[in-house]
Amino acid sequence: MTYIKKKRNIFLAQVNYRYGDNAFMPYSVATLQAYAQTDSEVRNNFDFQPLLFLREDPDQVARKMERPAVLGLSCYLWNWEYNKLLAQAVRAYHPDCLIVMGGIHVPEHSDGSIVRGGIRIPKPSGGFFVEHPYVDIAVHGEGEITFASILLESFLSNPNYAKIPGISLRVDGNQTLKTSSPNRLSDLSKLSSPYLTGVFDSIVNRPFLWNASQETNRGCPYPCTFCAWGRILAEMEWFGRHRIEYIFNCDANWGILDRDYDLTVKMVEIKARYGGYPKKFRMCTAKNSNDRVFDITKVLDDAGMNKGATLSFQSMNDTVLEAVKRRNIKIKDFAEFMRRYREAKIATYTELIMGLPCETYQTFKYGIDTLIDAGQHSGLNNYVCLMLPNDEMSEPAYVEKYGIRSVRMPILLAHSTPGSNLVQEYQDVVVATNSMPEEDWQRMFIFSWAVQCFHCLGLTRDIAILFRRQFGLNYSDFYERLIGYFAANSQTLVGQQFTVTSKIVAEAIHGGRLDLVLPRFGDICWPLEEASFLNFIIDKERFYLEIKAFVRMLAVDLTLTTDDALINDLIAYQSSLTIDPFNSELSVELQHGLHDYFSGFGNSGTEIKQVRNKLIIKADKDFAGDLERYAREVVWYGRKGGRFHHSNIVVEMI
Repeated sequence: MTYIKKKRNIFLAQVNYRYGDNAFMPYSVATLQAYAQTDSEVRNNFDFQPLLFLREDPDQVARKMERPAVLGLSCYLWNWEYNKLLAQAVRAYHPDCLIVMGGIHVPEHSDGSIVRGGIRIPKPSGGFFVEHPYVDIAVHGEGEITFASILLESFLSNPNYAKIPGISLRVDGNQTLKTSSPNRLSDLSKLSSPYLTGVFDSIVNRPFLWNASQETNRGCPYPCTFCAWGRILAEMEWFGRHRIEYIFNCDANWGILDRDYDLTVKMVEIKARYGGYPKKFRMCTAKNSNDRVFDITKVLDDAGMNKGATLSFQSMNDTVLEAVKRRNIKIKDFAEFMRRYREAKIATYTELIMGLPCETYQTFKYGIDTLIDAGQHSGLNNYVCLMLPNDEMSEPAYVEKYGIRSVRMPILLAHSTPGSNLVQEYQDVVVATNSMPEEDWQRMFIFSWAVQCFHCLGLTRDIAILFRRQFGLNYSDFYERLIGYFAANSQTLVGQQFTVTSKIVAEAIHGGRLDLVLPRFGDICWPLEEASFLNFIIDKERFYLEIKAFVRMLAVDLTLTTDDALINDLIAYQSSLTIDPFNSELSVELQHGLHDYFSGFGNSGTEIKQVRNKLIIKADKDFAGDLERYAREVVWYGRKGGRFHHSNIVVEMI
């Protein structure tokens, strides 16, 4: 084997957005480096340069590179456009550099998309290098072994990349040669940890609040041995020692194994030893929650590390679930878990996806009612449906079958820092299907905005609960009527926010943004429901006067027998309960025992007692009018913890 003798520089890039002072460690490319450096030929013949992870000017980044021999780019939704520009700049400044793209955004079978009959359809395979002639190799699937093989082959005087499995290779100009598929790794212990091998040493001391990803298995979720146990614990020690703020666990089913509970306990012990680090642990739990998941969540919650227990559905409609090949936990089991988590005072959140095949406005609305009736009042998170490369939903036959139409719009990355947006990234959002025309998609989005802003963020939650329990009004009917009332009263504060939100959603259908930056609350991209909440909370008195007018109108329209004193108490109670940036101590006198009534979210049959009482409320934190701190701690950090209502409440009888 004949090698060229000169040592070569390797650059690896996995750029991401900043979230204030928070930054993500570039774990994917770091694993490539850690594995490659286990080979003596790689260590002896290549120099790995500091990892590229910030969204800096790609032209300047390329210009500053010294003799790059290989550039490896990890690609996903949030850096695809950036990586393309960086690759082009490197090709211009360093024509001989071998440019390798990998990651799940690199098309496996298709490239880009075309619009045919108003429907977005992927192009046939084979055109990747025609569209991206500055790329030499595209890696499909896992990259550690493949990238190491590419490095070793590149060092030969006559490299033959075609013998490496798992790649597409640019040949004969811009034609594509795709090699055979590689075997998947099923044993994490065969990979070196980038944390434990020093790959991150060059960046870990930089002044960021670090977010780190951790793999706890690879491949089959039921490993036959515990050979990765030592690595996992050692990495957790590393996280504590280096004061890592936030761990993203990469396991899709944390809690499915007995060892997951034991590892969670060990991590909490590590946090205690290292002065409170790591601070938070984000996990994706087994899809059908169980007692072990509950116990794990309880351990994390007691240690202050929990980011909320996930009880997700995507859709509540069986036809939709069949179309997307998904099964849900039974709703009665969901309601029981909601009860257990609520009694343990553990926050939960449930995710739905808007615009899935076979979904209609009515089925989506029914799903919202079902979940709230089952007890999910604060943690309902609704997301748009994205078209991603290599997903079945992006395949031409699937697109045609369900009449999927998507629109390319600027990416929505909640709470990211807009100042880091030197290169605009995009997302393809489903805005219509055979079962849901564009008008219904917009209607669904506005309905979702209202439910999340007013109910889940706590502005009118207890009001809606009372109307549901006492008068049988569905939550969806309550919020549809709220939307209709304020759409007809556009001069109001709520009406103005409805108008702004409706305009943004209408423009998104044509490629507009689905977020807002509110300078008074910091340099942050806010989802629309959170932006509206923040605009309401700083004008809280006016907001609740308008809500009172709506409630009175609603009672009249429904011909309900309600006295004005109850409505006044209800509005005063809801307003006082909702945390704002200005008030740290307050008291309110009521004519009805509403706090006792709502203690169990107003169980059916509970009587509202007429009794004079005073609520004395003391906030856990005094924000003293600091809007940025309030927005960050209550809305950004607190949303999945359900932190919008005061918890320190004393009731005194008068």
